Amino acid sequence: MNKSDSSAAAAANGSRGRGASERGGESSRERFLDAADQLFIREGYDRCTIRAISAAAGTSLAVLSRHWDNKQQLFEEVFKRHFDPIHSAQNARFDALEAKGEPALRAILEAFFSPALAGNIGPLEQRTSHLVYCRALMDPSPEARAIARPLVRATRSRLIRLLRTALPHLDETRFFLAMSTVLGAYIYPQVNGPRLAEIMDVEFGKIDWASAALIIPHFLEAGLRADSAARTPPERQM
Repeated sequence: MNKSDSSAAAAANGSRGRGASERGGESSRERFLDAADQLFIREGYDRCTIRAISAAAGTSLAVLSRHWDNKQQLFEEVFKRHFDPIHSAQNARFDALEAKGEPALRAILEAFFSPALAGNIGPLEQRTSHLVYCRALMDPSPEARAIARPLVRATRSRLIRLLRTALPHLDETRFFLAMSTVLGAYIYPQVNGPRLAEIMDVEFGKIDWASAALIIPHFLEAGLRADSAARTPPERQM
């Protein structure tokens, strides 16, 4: 695993996912955030109520209201603390690539995939940050989407810019389809992978995600390059 990826996973998880015996010294703010993490993973945004979060944190609504004015404000902090380490690691990799010149297609894809998939490694309690991140990306609640949208915008825009430079031969429609394919390959294994693995009788927990973060970009590059070759006039392929 790349050092920046392991650092991102460690920073994202930090004090999260601790057992009840370790949480006695936590501030009420941390207890609320940890409780919100677990309820959100299990129930999703709309069913994750302030009252339920307070009960899970072992404290009162009055105490919660000292930290946040409403549920949306609470979840802005919940999402941000899990999204930021992943995006920081992705941007650090993008910075390193651009410092060397114009990045290659597969290198861009690996820089994007690796920090996120790194969070899917380890026991369940160590993957809280990754699970919150994945659930937030796919949660159907309009309010959850409104919270997540500004958190992903800058990194996604940078990815689009880098891939647009790496795929100059694609017209706008084909580039849109290429981006849809990339982001689909990014989100689906993380969010719906366990369900597909069950159908296919694959042990999801035994997948090497550090390797997967290299394999998936390889597949994507092959498909995008094949499209380019298929559309190149014969005389230019010689």
